[in-house]
Amino acid sequence: MDGASTGKQAPPTQTQPQPQQQANQPHRGGRVACVLCHARRIRCNAYDSQPCSNCAAAQVSCQLIESKRGRYIRPRTKNTQARSLGFRLQPDHDTSKAATTAQSVQHPISQRLPDSTFDFNKSVDGVSLRIEPLDFGSGVAPSQPSAGNEGPSKEGSENLYARLSEQCLSPPETRHIQGFQSIYLGESWLLTYVVQKVINADAASDISGSSPSSLQVPLPATVGDKPDNFGYDTRLDAEEMEVLNIRGAFVLPERRVSDKLIQTFFDCVYPAFPIFDREHFAQLYESNQLSLLILHAIYAVSSTMCEEDVIAESGFESRNAARKVFLKRAKALHDADYETNKVTLVQATFLLSFLWKGATDEKDMFYWLSIAIGNAQGKGMHRTTKDSSLTPRDRRLWKRIWWSLYVRDRHCSGNIGRPMRIRDDDNDVEPLDESDFEDDLAQNPTLSTLYGRSSRVHILFAIAMSKLSVIFGAITLAKFSTSPSRQRPSCEELGSQLLEWRQQLSPELQDGDGEEDGGFWPKMLDLSYNHHLILLHRPENSKIVVDKKLLQSPAYTATRRITAIADDFLALGLLRKSQLQICPTLFSALTMYVLMARSPDSMQRKLAEHKARLLLLACAEIAKTWPACDWIMKLFETIFKNMEKRSQTQVPQPALGDPYQSGSGPTQRETTLRAGQGIHRESQHEQVSLNNYQDQRASSPSANMLDAGVLADMPLHHQFLNVPEFCDQDLLSVLPLDFGLPHDVFPYMMES
Repeated sequence: MDGASTGKQAPPTQTQPQPQQQANQPHRGGRVACVLCHARRIRCNAYDSQPCSNCAAAQVSCQLIESKRGRYIRPRTKNTQARSLGFRLQPDHDTSKAATTAQSVQHPISQRLPDSTFDFNKSVDGVSLRIEPLDFGSGVAPSQPSAGNEGPSKEGSENLYARLSEQCLSPPETRHIQGFQSIYLGESWLLTYVVQKVINADAASDISGSSPSSLQVPLPATVGDKPDNFGYDTRLDAEEMEVLNIRGAFVLPERRVSDKLIQTFFDCVYPAFPIFDREHFAQLYESNQLSLLILHAIYAVSSTMCEEDVIAESGFESRNAARKVFLKRAKALHDADYETNKVTLVQATFLLSFLWKGATDEKDMFYWLSIAIGNAQGKGMHRTTKDSSLTPRDRRLWKRIWWSLYVRDRHCSGNIGRPMRIRDDDNDVEPLDESDFEDDLAQNPTLSTLYGRSSRVHILFAIAMSKLSVIFGAITLAKFSTSPSRQRPSCEELGSQLLEWRQQLSPELQDGDGEEDGGFWPKMLDLSYNHHLILLHRPENSKIVVDKKLLQSPAYTATRRITAIADDFLALGLLRKSQLQICPTLFSALTMYVLMARSPDSMQRKLAEHKARLLLLACAEIAKTWPACDWIMKLFETIFKNMEKRSQTQVPQPALGDPYQSGSGPTQRETTLRAGQGIHRESQHEQVSLNNYQDQRASSPSANMLDAGVLADMPLHHQFLNVPEFCDQDLLSVLPLDFGLPHDVFPYMMES
């Protein structure tokens, strides 16, 4: 049992007064803590007797705080739109229901949520608020916490070790077990040694080490998942359920909105990270038995990548607002230990690793990913299941989950400089192959398209990405290991591994330009490959010489390829569905362009500036879905701004990018570029910044930021934010106006 649970105090012996007493006693309202317990954030039993046990032990006066619950007038919502996702319905006050509050917690959640007193057709300001009720069906899903599931025959979890010792003496079971019904017995665990070698000495001679079949063993059927020896009920009580209710954890969106968010997940996320059994997921979702934690985690990720009209239909003001609400609800369920299925916890926390609030947020991707990996290792997902007693479907599912964790772990380590949570020496899971996806390919054809359809490109992408991540981890260890004495492969060897990986790609992943989606998945793979090339070959010395040797290096070649793919994604509108990995990829390419902007060759500087503008435009689009890209934009805005200031201080010259640095006077500028353009437009664009670039372009689409006369007068860091619509017109036709490059440079640009 975790430490958070051990601090709970025993509840009062009598939680519910008898009906006869209740008629004579005044209504005391909800539980109110005393001042001491409220300040210490600990449970208080002053509701039943004063002084409370804590105040009595501390020998201080026990005074109840003044609770304001239900005593203030809640403000009306400012937004008249229906907030079907963010609105939490209040149950009608019913004294008969209030009398059974303490007793209701002893029954399965499905029998009491949502309460029948909820009105699912309420309205705010005349706007209907249709919210789907939580219907768990006739039975409770295995992942739902339920006291009623265990029954009186279940023992407390403190008997687990004893029952395992008895189970290991019995003949081994030949039946397959489901993943959530198993327990992992690691070789170094003393319990494993005792139950498999000491008390089972006769059979131990046949076992060399621990065979795969003995690593995952069935959980004893008589043992529950909660201890009984703590002296109090460790299940969620009415107070904890009320906290979850206040946080909206039991509120789901309308079914049509939920369906669209689920479809977004299977279209945009699942192909890269196939962490569910698609058909089993559909069965649980259709029967309203899917884990609430999973649902809110999926809603949070999908609200990041879905179409804008889905956000509007859900009633949220913005994508950020929707993501915040769903993330808050998922966190509340996780922190309350509402979910007990360990496999479900792995899946949910893996999804939460894509979401965090800010650059300094402690619960960032590494935090949630560490929890997911820890739970997965606790279940034994890091070990081979080839000959285990798990069902074949669960063996394939666990393998896909583990490699999804592996890929994210390598990305997280290499991209934000954190230690790897997965050591290759600790796991022996076989590489992914196409047979691990046969459940998706053989799924029921009658299954709704809501859950997508796996194509061979999706399967090959997941397999290739897992292999690439192994090399990525080797690159990170070779270049940034804290143990340099340990033998590591050289850069040349790692480069050869990357090249070999590229050459072994299936034809479906080599190009993909002819595909209906513009070759999205092959190009996402190409982005990661080129990002790894930059990480491997980027200059590391403090005095970097920008010369032709750098221009011909693999790092700069990879930078140009990343820029070309970003241009394609801009033109095809594919940035919205891009994976999170695109953010560090653009980051690495922009870093190389900063190096090129330091080149003594003015032409190379201008080319670097031009290509960096394109990437900044891509960052502006991606920032609408992945907030991390906004941080990258602000970084490079500052870098280029400071570079411009230094260049102006050291060598007085016209602003970079001015198409009239020579051969054109102010008069010609006025007549050529500002004819018919009001001079007042200069002030209109003068203060354009990173934050309002997209808003200005949306509100004034005809302007297109192509007024070169205005653009030339802007500071360089503002010019970087006002990139013309390259995707809608010929790139070269706008270069003389926006970048100040003479016509004789076009052949050079085409060649480069």
